[in-house]
Amino acid sequence: MSTEINLRELYTNSIKILTDLIGFRTISGEDNSNLINYCENFLKKYGASSFKTYDDEKKKS
Repeated sequence: MSTEINLRELYTNSIKILTDLIGFRTISGEDNSNLINYCENFLKKYGASSFKTYDDEKKKS
C-alpha cells in the first residue's frame, strides 16, 4: 500500500513538473529567464547549487 501511494504521488508530481516545463516559451533568440529561474528554484529546494551564464547581451541564460 505504501509503495502504491508513493508511486501515485511521484506520478502526480512528475505530471505537474512536465506541465510547468512545457508551458514556458523557449523560442530561440528570446528571453528564457523564466524557465531557467523555475529550474534553479526547483533544484534549490532539493539542495542543488547552480550558477547562470549569460549571452553577450545578458538576455539569455
